[in-house]
Amino acid sequence: MFCLFQSASAVPKDPNRILRKRFFWGIAFSGTQAMMKMQLHPAFWMRTDSLKSINPQSQIGGGFGGTVAMRMRKNWEWKMATMLQLHNRNIEFNWVNKPVETLTIETISLDIPLTLKYRSDMPNNTGFFVLGGVRWSHDFQSNEGLVIGDTKPIVALRANTYYYEFGAGVEFRLDYVDLSIELKMSNGFSNGLVRVPDSYYSGSMSTLFPRLFSITLMAQN
Repeated sequence: MFCLFQSASAVPKDPNRILRKRFFWGIAFSGTQAMMKMQLHPAFWMRTDSLKSINPQSQIGGGFGGTVAMRMRKNWEWKMATMLQLHNRNIEFNWVNKPVETLTIETISLDIPLTLKYRSDMPNNTGFFVLGGVRWSHDFQSNEGLVIGDTKPIVALRANTYYYEFGAGVEFRLDYVDLSIELKMSNGFSNGLVRVPDSYYSGSMSTLFPRLFSITLMAQN
């Protein structure tokens, strides 16, 4: 009698899928919030002009791409993705004698994250997972090679950025794919700032470490 009232979602869907296959591929769509962690240069405190503060601002973006995964053991998996990411990062320069000036750093990047994932069992077609890894990001919009004058309102980030990242999510087993929702934080561990010492703008900062918070919807065969 209990079986008559058991929901269809509680019936395991192909519980041996993970054991039968070693390699998996999928597609992913992500929404991102791009941020930066900044440190001021000692030169900022010796300025004699009217610049009084610098404030990085987060911006919303997104991306899409493909994934490839390799099962190591029943609950462990290496995953690599190739993502095209589009987002901006803003920096506000507050002056005493003129309006706030906002510089936008535009980014169109190719991101390749490599993560190690541990998943729980899925007896009822639902499971949880945690992951951690590294990410390489190449920015096609980078102004790293541009000659930036002392007063030119540009702050450039390096073309190549490296992150460490960690996250967690929930996974649903459907008839033909595993659908997952993943939350992840990526923190840059290399200084991305292209500093021009005499610049009103980048000369006032010593480091900019890009950060990225993402929520990703992923389907894997």
